[in-house]
Amino acid sequence: MKKGSVISILLIIVLVLATVGCSSKKSSEQVNNNTKEKVVLEYYTWTDEEDYMRKVIDAFNAKNSDIEVNLNTISNNSNEYNTKIMNNLSGGSKMDVYSINGTSSLGLYASKNQLLDLSDPIKQANLDIGAYGPSFQDIIQVLTKGKYYALPYRTSQYALFYNKAIFDKAGVAYPTQMTWDEYADLAKSLTKGDGVDKQWGGYYADWITAPLGALQKGSTILDDNLDNLAEWLNFQDRIYYKDQSHMSYKQMKAESVDWIKQFESGNVAMLINGEWTVNMLKADIAAGKTDMDFDMAPLPLPTGEKDPITVGGVSTFIGINPSSDKIDAAFKFVQFVTGEEGEAIIADSSVLPAYSSEKTKESFLKATGIQGSSFFFEAKTVVENQPIPQIDEVNRVFSEQRDLFLFQEQNAEKTIQNFLDQRQAVIDQ
Repeated sequence: MKKGSVISILLIIVLVLATVGCSSKKSSEQVNNNTKEKVVLEYYTWTDEEDYMRKVIDAFNAKNSDIEVNLNTISNNSNEYNTKIMNNLSGGSKMDVYSINGTSSLGLYASKNQLLDLSDPIKQANLDIGAYGPSFQDIIQVLTKGKYYALPYRTSQYALFYNKAIFDKAGVAYPTQMTWDEYADLAKSLTKGDGVDKQWGGYYADWITAPLGALQKGSTILDDNLDNLAEWLNFQDRIYYKDQSHMSYKQMKAESVDWIKQFESGNVAMLINGEWTVNMLKADIAAGKTDMDFDMAPLPLPTGEKDPITVGGVSTFIGINPSSDKIDAAFKFVQFVTGEEGEAIIADSSVLPAYSSEKTKESFLKATGIQGSSFFFEAKTVVENQPIPQIDEVNRVFSEQRDLFLFQEQNAEKTIQNFLDQRQAVIDQ
């Protein structure tokens, strides 16, 4: 055999062996990748969140082939959610990530070491905390001493919603930015009729305990001087009883009136309520429960204020169970939910996202289809509930005294004095 032929044969053998070796290595890698188990995360939230959070989870699962998030929901009726979450945390349940409703719950879980401190992971990931607005920083500095035990994914804001048909029929221009006095005058002018056919100029739900006008002035129920709170109570007395432009507090309580159904009935011109109203109205319109044509305007302002001020702030959070053995995957999910991509999906459901950017704003405005909803991104937001551990108990004491006032059993002066005495006892505990 010629020398050249021998060399050629040897080269062919080497190439064949190399190809077989590479093929075997590739096949082995495929087997390893295919047999690698997914990290499965158990995520808990309340039933009202299921619709849009399922969309967020589906998007996350589609993007992360190595992680799968399971959605678990619990009813939020009568504080059932917090009770069961507490049981899960103390009972060794396989719960990795969970949602937190409200700042008081955030403070409670953090104080009991039932939330993982995310401060270092957030710093390492270089997350844009500023996108959640100044209210989040205020909450963190006061409530958790500057440590991040959770990130927000929803925010709340109050606004004025109105029935366009009533304004059109009356030949009155749609509301824009008004003072509270101007709002009261307009509501009185649009009130007419009697009994079941009565048209109310406005509706202010009995469960809204936050003193909106006082908060807009920079006052809170924790202040030493509560003159602005007394002024707000007297304003409520005006619209409920003096002007009789709103269904009275007594009637709402006695008849257990459903505020959203009352507005959808077509007998209410204006409604003061939160951003969740948009989603609820759109859902009922889609379901054929109402055919009302509505829009929204900025929350009325105290006299002397010019720039839009609303009440609310970040209200819904997501955090990690410290006992989870899947911390890295859990944080990746938290990042997605509270980041621009996940928040845009939430905004697509007409739910106001905590993360503010051009993308989330565009998604929200497109989803709502409501011209006035841009107000949510333009107004200064003051915190509804002050971030102290005793705030729930302080609110309860205030609500009790407020009830006595709005049932016309005591005047504003006595209401404020009783509240001050009881508040001090709560804070001193």
